[in-house]
Amino acid sequence: MRPITGTHVYSYVKCPRLAALDLHLPRSERRPPTEWEEFAAQRGRDFEASYVAGLGAVAPRHPERDFAAGAAATRDLLLAGTPLVHQGVLQTEDCLGLPDLLRRVPGASALGDHHYEVLDVKTSGRPRGEQILQVVFYSHLLTALQQRAPSHGALVLKDGREERFVLADYEAAHDRVLAALRALRAEPTGARPFLQAGCGGCYHDQRCLGELTAAQDLSLVQGMSHGARAILEALGCRTIADLASFHPQHARERGQLDAALVRRLRRAAQAHLLGAPLVETRPRTERCRDGAIVHLLGDPFADRVLAFGTLYPAVEGGRFTWTRAADADDEWRAFDELVAALPERVPLWHFGEALPRWYEGQVFAREADPALELRFQALDKRLRGAATYPRPVFGLSDFVQFGLQRDALRAGHPGAAALWARGGDGDERLRQKLETDLRDLAELIAAILEAPPTTLPEPAGEAAAAKG
Repeated sequence: MRPITGTHVYSYVKCPRLAALDLHLPRSERRPPTEWEEFAAQRGRDFEASYVAGLGAVAPRHPERDFAAGAAATRDLLLAGTPLVHQGVLQTEDCLGLPDLLRRVPGASALGDHHYEVLDVKTSGRPRGEQILQVVFYSHLLTALQQRAPSHGALVLKDGREERFVLADYEAAHDRVLAALRALRAEPTGARPFLQAGCGGCYHDQRCLGELTAAQDLSLVQGMSHGARAILEALGCRTIADLASFHPQHARERGQLDAALVRRLRRAAQAHLLGAPLVETRPRTERCRDGAIVHLLGDPFADRVLAFGTLYPAVEGGRFTWTRAADADDEWRAFDELVAALPERVPLWHFGEALPRWYEGQVFAREADPALELRFQALDKRLRGAATYPRPVFGLSDFVQFGLQRDALRAGHPGAAALWARGGDGDERLRQKLETDLRDLAELIAAILEAPPTTLPEPAGEAAAAKG
């Protein structure tokens, strides 16, 4: 029986299917990490090593992957009252945990006149639910060893800040996740794949996508939810082809799903079968092509913007300009100079929240023009509402792939930007990626926002279904 680990807890919160596969498949079944994924993972390992190095923490000595020996060595260190234990091994009959740090705190336990609490070192800037539940899981294993439950756990974030929390606040959630993991360990088919935003960064992505495609699973349809899929399948609508011709007449026939939702999902299924976006009828007001597109490439680990680029006007043949930010202190200059070169008052179209979030963090420390922020316009929201796409669209790469039928990563993955920045050809790689993304966005404006609505034959009985 494979033990449940803290990694399984972390994975389950992100995706139950991921946890199920990890519980049953060997590591050899995972796709190998990309160069930039390995780079990011190594930065995380280096951060933990650097943080722990100055603490004087002691690691239990044991043969590699001999967890029974590791648990015994960890117990000896805790009995001795070691102030900090790094990578201790906590083990019960069916669970295994390797918390980053165990810290001695006052209060009697089976170990003596002291007990321990768990700290986990993370590279995120704020605590996340899956990280907290990992600490709760480790704390349960620690409780079994020291016969006393710690009251608190903590996360050490990438800025060195320690975020403490009360474990009791998360007990119920932990118990539900642990019960679900034990059920999945017994029966892995209890977690079906479902296409979602995080799939592209998962090492099981091709396995799950292959299964979903072969089954023509409803989660491949834009706008689908877990609940809607379950209701539709219970009604006998199990594939995308079924959904494309699904015309219920009454509320009961559509499982009490909202009639407008059913129509949107059916249209999304039709877009999937056509393999092309369906442009929607909508009011046309401001012309995006008259504005400029502003884009950035960043290093989330370092909270850095590496480069900014603009395209003006917002057409495929517009003038591309870019600049590299030498360091964090240089980011504002780089942005300010680019925007100052654009005509006054033109809208500044951006994709996603990265640019306005960065600007919000900068503006209070700068002498910024308050009117500039009013020029920011969210292009992704316009694109999302302007068409029904043949697959769910989450990030820019999805819009390019399913809106333009083009390889969105032909100039590289944006997650690799920090890796490029360290190489000898970093500037050229960043420039190519910025220009490619900006011209793709301009083409999306033309192909989606400026295109006439797509008309499909009106199905028989549609009016009656709408009234139902």
